Amino acid sequence: MKLRYTPIVLLALCALTAPLIAPAIAEPDPSTEPAPADPAAAEIPAAEPPAIEVAAQTPVDPAVERPPVSWRQLGLADKIVLVGSTMPNEVEMPLPPEMSGSVVTGQIGSVVNVASGRVDVADSRGIVLGEILIPAGTSVAPFAIDTSQALVTNGTVKLSFVLRDDNPPGNSCAVPPSVTLSQLATTFVGQSPAPTAVSDFRPGYLSRFVLWVGPNAPKDVQQAALSLDAKLSSLYRPMPVRVDIDTAEQATPVDPTDSRLIEIRRDPKPGLTVRDPGTPDAALVISGQDNTLQNQVALFTDRRIDLAQSGAATVNTVIDSMEPSTNILTFGQLGMTQQTSVLGTATLYTAFDATAFGVGAIQGAQLHLIARYTPIAAGSGSVVLRSGSTQLASHTLDSSGHLDISADIPADVISSQTGLALDIQYAPKQDCAPLSDRLTFALDPASTVSVTPGTGNRGGFPALPMAFTPEFSVALGDAESIRYAAQAINLMGQSTDTPLRPVVRTLTDSVKSGSALLVVADPQQLSRSGLKAPVTPGETNSVTINGDPVTAVNLDGPLGVIQAFTDNNRPVLAISSSTDWSLVDRSFDYVRAQDNRWSSLSGDVIATGAKNVTVPLTVREGGPMAPRPVASPAWRWWIWLTAGVCGVAVLAVVGLLLYRRRRGST
Repeated sequence: MKLRYTPIVLLALCALTAPLIAPAIAEPDPSTEPAPADPAAAEIPAAEPPAIEVAAQTPVDPAVERPPVSWRQLGLADKIVLVGSTMPNEVEMPLPPEMSGSVVTGQIGSVVNVASGRVDVADSRGIVLGEILIPAGTSVAPFAIDTSQALVTNGTVKLSFVLRDDNPPGNSCAVPPSVTLSQLATTFVGQSPAPTAVSDFRPGYLSRFVLWVGPNAPKDVQQAALSLDAKLSSLYRPMPVRVDIDTAEQATPVDPTDSRLIEIRRDPKPGLTVRDPGTPDAALVISGQDNTLQNQVALFTDRRIDLAQSGAATVNTVIDSMEPSTNILTFGQLGMTQQTSVLGTATLYTAFDATAFGVGAIQGAQLHLIARYTPIAAGSGSVVLRSGSTQLASHTLDSSGHLDISADIPADVISSQTGLALDIQYAPKQDCAPLSDRLTFALDPASTVSVTPGTGNRGGFPALPMAFTPEFSVALGDAESIRYAAQAINLMGQSTDTPLRPVVRTLTDSVKSGSALLVVADPQQLSRSGLKAPVTPGETNSVTINGDPVTAVNLDGPLGVIQAFTDNNRPVLAISSSTDWSLVDRSFDYVRAQDNRWSSLSGDVIATGAKNVTVPLTVREGGPMAPRPVASPAWRWWIWLTAGVCGVAVLAVVGLLLYRRRRGST
């Protein structure tokens, strides 16, 4: 090499070696939280149900038409990407009791490298229920598959989607064939009981319950209504059945094809009675007072209500026991039993429901993850465990076929649905290996999650409903505000398998109790309570925002606010409005529109202003997961040091060249 090119070479070497000299900075995956775990997986053993005495006769079953239900509402992904032919993709779809079957609908498209073919849909026995023809080119086509002949096991139907094509055999170097099934939804088919018996008020599927309590409902009626709200929300999970409380003077009939009306009345005689059976005005009247009224609601704890097949029933006694809390559960108990097949790279998603532990808010978790995989005799493999963008652990896969790692989940990624992702890589030793050379990776149900109770997590909406289990206080500013508390409880109940236990107390007693608190109050009541909310609506359309900086603003219009925050280590969900409470309804509509209700939110404030526009805010808590790392001062020093070294080297070479040129000219 000639000497005149030396400076250029040195500059190039400096540019190439600078990143190697500097300390490496991890670049986290910006992916979002993993999808919730399969709702049809193994369940947590339930607590001993309340012992009750009931009376009961016979249901009548007329058919009704029902709208399709998106798979997202059922806790499933509404899109399936099939990559590679003959590779099954399995889904467990819930089927409500009394439903004889369902029709699965959606669209097929995004066809890649498929000349012609179809997608077979089979049940767990391998019996093909129907086929979806693959459209030509880039077009999209609708499809409908009747699954009424599928095998139903424990209330679920396991469906297997398999791509069949006419392509010649491929290998890992070829572009694999793929199609996408999107907008997946289910229409339930079956006989729905006419509301003639008590048991007909828990049909297999419907969209809404209306609980009528009337104006100025006494405390025992409020307690029974909110307890029933929590039980219904849990009973129908994962289907998001809406529960509303009506405080009007008279109950309004509902459409019996997809709704039920339940009236809760204070009366010395306890019981459950069907009023106007077999008509559009049919309603279930629940009566009693104090504890006897609360006892009647226990009939909705589970499917025991199906025993009450006559027009009346009475719950005589209740022996209730709260499910014991625990700090450790297995993956099997949490429903974290996923598996995947890998050639190249794949990500296995799972999540655990923090409410399942029954300890309230948690500020940390420890994983002991065990997995089984195909032993790697030739080739290489690895796995990275993360939660969101936070890497928790990594490990090399080898010939043992056994993975056993432990990791801590930090407080800043903990939420009610804490997602986990395993990024798995498998590279066969053979170039362009056949597609059948794959690694199977499965989570062991004996893996465990241990939790540390405490409010030192992200807080805000990600802590709902985790922070409100198993029992919490409900404080109402007035009797009319119960309907807003009901919406909050209904939305929390749709997000957890753990039944909620609301306890109605006065605001003063609730603040003194120190337990988690759901409060519905006007700004003056909220201010007098001493609770320090992130946003406090004031009089004459003013508002105080207590973040950094603290600001007092006149909005020249009303505001409806829902906010989740921590006050003196106590989780609080506060619902308030300056003047127009219909804006609070709009805020709840915003939450209801999210795929996973509270679990889909970040931040600590949902507010709707005068233009009916809802705005989510992060004032103090509940912000996004841990931010991407920022370069430290040490990193900058390494850059300057590297640049300085390179600069000195270049100057030295230039000086040497000039010196030699001068000597040559003399």
